[in-house]
Amino acid sequence: MSQEQLLRHPIFGHTLANCELPHHKYALSLKGPLLHCKAVVKLVEPDKSDGPVSHMHFLIDHIEVLSIQGADASLVLPEAFCAVRFGDHLGLKQRIAGLEAGQPIELQGEYIDRNHAYATTDNPGDPVLHFTHHPVGYVLYHDKRYE
Repeated sequence: MSQEQLLRHPIFGHTLANCELPHHKYALSLKGPLLHCKAVVKLVEPDKSDGPVSHMHFLIDHIEVLSIQGADASLVLPEAFCAVRFGDHLGLKQRIAGLEAGQPIELQGEYIDRNHAYATTDNPGDPVLHFTHHPVGYVLYHDKRYE
């Protein structure tokens, strides 16, 4: 982790939300606002595994804010990178079945604006929607709820 990333990390005092939210007490939280939105899947990337932890990575666009806690809706850009944890006791029980580009999706999770998202090879600079699983988030896709 670079010095710049360390200085932006919430453990070192930076909070992205404009107030303390209940989900901030969880270790997976980056202290961001809680976003509930509808969008369209733009691109599905290959799953990423890091030991026992796996994530589905995909881009969403045409984001419609249904509600947001801890920030103003104007913070939310029309496109975001999603990292959906699955396959362990912290994430979704299983992958989102049949996820494909062009399909509508509804999500709730922690929104990290692009100024505070960590750049990776999969996401060089988009805002990130993560923590899309219990206890605060979920995904609704093709009438099936994943949480």
